[in-house]
Amino acid sequence: MVIKDYKGKNSDRTLGLKRGKAAIKRETSSLTPGKIVVWVAVFGLVFFINYLFFVHLKPINKKEINRDLTPKEHNMPDTIAELLDKGNKRYQEGNLVQAIEAFSKAINLNPKETKAYLDRGIAYSNMGMYDKAINDFTTLIALNPDYAEAYNNRGWAYLKKALFDRAIKDCSEALRLNPAMPTAYYTRGMAYKAQGLPDMARKDLQKSCELGNNSACQAYGELSKTKR
Repeated sequence: MVIKDYKGKNSDRTLGLKRGKAAIKRETSSLTPGKIVVWVAVFGLVFFINYLFFVHLKPINKKEINRDLTPKEHNMPDTIAELLDKGNKRYQEGNLVQAIEAFSKAINLNPKETKAYLDRGIAYSNMGMYDKAINDFTTLIALNPDYAEAYNNRGWAYLKKALFDRAIKDCSEALRLNPAMPTAYYTRGMAYKAQGLPDMARKDLQKSCELGNNSACQAYGELSKTKR
């Protein structure tokens, strides 16, 4: 059988194979260790790129090519639940400013989120920003007229602003909705005390103390000493 050898010349099979092996030997003998390292590195790089493209990376949607991210995608908002959780954590840490910021973001996502109004109102109240607290509690009551905590907390804000009649009215409504609310008895008792009505104050403070409010127990004890 006649075949072309490695130089293109006609030769028998055996001669062609011998010449081919000799040529391969000559070519490979010229490779230095440095050249071998380079070729290994090149093949390794090609393999790695193919791995990333075909195995590790997910397919690219054609619609996503050359598409800029929208501002919303750059700064994806947290969910309402995450914002409420974040706000309560900041509140517990004593960082009321960041707590209010988180609650406000929750309200922006859902203007009817009652829990966010309640928590933000409490944070405002603790910062001494009673007008803002009252606004939040008033909005909350408009959204849910049966929210006893909203009346109670607005009553406390009114008490701190020395609006005692309003405080008493709100706390009375809170107790109508929830007769076992110790904080409402305490706030109303303090409002009665500020109005110079010690008997009514003692009655509310005693009830609040019985329901487990330690501040009411202390206030009741001081008021009882004053009477004696």
